[in-house]
Amino acid sequence: MGKMKYLLSFIILFSTIAYPQNNENSSEFKVQLTVTERCEIQSNQTQSIDFGSIQRSTNNVSRSGSLNVSCTQDTPYSIALHSDKTLKNTQDSSIQVPYQLYQDAGFKTVWGSSSQENFTSSGTGTDQSFKIWAKINEGATNVPAGIYNDTVIATITY
Repeated sequence: MGKMKYLLSFIILFSTIAYPQNNENSSEFKVQLTVTERCEIQSNQTQSIDFGSIQRSTNNVSRSGSLNVSCTQDTPYSIALHSDKTLKNTQDSSIQVPYQLYQDAGFKTVWGSSSQENFTSSGTGTDQSFKIWAKINEGATNVPAGIYNDTVIATITY
């Protein structure tokens, strides 16, 4: 009778292990993240370039302005400056004073609209300020007195 109890206990134990009573159902789901980059020119912090008042036939006329850029950390970008690069008389646009924009105070690296003339950098996650240097071509100010201006459009690509 003792063996029978052990055998019966063994059969009951084995049947509960071999045939579990729990039912299972599974499903899957995704975990997702979208990372974006952002770059913008802070137009409210842009400093225009003003050559001021000069006498006719003045040489070595240069000034600077600045652009402020804000890009996400490590985002590569380039800035192009689009312009005719001529200051036009406000009374007669056929009277012009040519000038050039530069990336450096030594007037070595032209800053323009072609890919070779673009300024390139990477974002820091904070505002970055960049100087824009401008120089009037030698001998170009022998023009009638008046106000001369031009509009430059800065475009950032990232």
